[in-house]
Amino acid sequence: MMLKIHFFFASLESGEAAGLFSLWHLIFLLAFILILAIALFAARKITDSGLERLLWLAAISVSICEVIKIVWRITSGASVDTWIPLYYCSLFIYAIWMTRIRIQWISRMGYSFITMGGIMAACLFTLYPTTSLGIYPALHPASIHSLLYHILMAFVGMLVLIKNRYTPRLRDAWLYGAFVVLACVIGFFINERFGSNCMFLHNAFGLPILDPILKNAYPVYVLLVVFGQASVMFFVNFGLYTLIKNIKESKNR
Repeated sequence: MMLKIHFFFASLESGEAAGLFSLWHLIFLLAFILILAIALFAARKITDSGLERLLWLAAISVSICEVIKIVWRITSGASVDTWIPLYYCSLFIYAIWMTRIRIQWISRMGYSFITMGGIMAACLFTLYPTTSLGIYPALHPASIHSLLYHILMAFVGMLVLIKNRYTPRLRDAWLYGAFVVLACVIGFFINERFGSNCMFLHNAFGLPILDPILKNAYPVYVLLVVFGQASVMFFVNFGLYTLIKNIKESKNR
């Protein structure tokens, strides 16, 4: 039993990575779909006050887990890359707290990221989990935390849209974009100081489209990554949301 506990809380560098497109990857993908579907079904009759409590619970839970992860990785001597919460998906933590603020534009900024960025980001990460299964064993705390975190991202974003807590508007692209660009600017300076990869500005994680650009034209790579995260993600998601909404309204008519 002690050996199992030791393995579970072993050093971040220990163990063989589960690997992408492996059996464990398939299991994690199926778990993501199944748990998300069950959670959405269970919350189908949630009230406005219930959703409010859920958002508070989600904000507190992800923050506590993030603090534990940061302390654990710092004390284990891990690099800045492994613990600083400044990647695209990490912005969910800040965004969900922004929705708790009573100032309308700040609240909408948070909701815009959670819905127009977080849902797709969670799904894409599960399809290509380079920073979890690509590095750690499947039963490593980092992999399990990553799976649950991204399930929560998708669940909260979908529920907010389903329950009409927030209705996306095209002009919200400015709020969303400003939020992500600010994160990129902060990330850029942190990267320059510590050699990290905040907001993926220094490492494309093996993406075949971006890797050649990164190696041969770094400024172009940075602009593409910032533009993709701060603009393309919003408009792709907004387009899908509008399409689904129109199809639903057409069926109702």
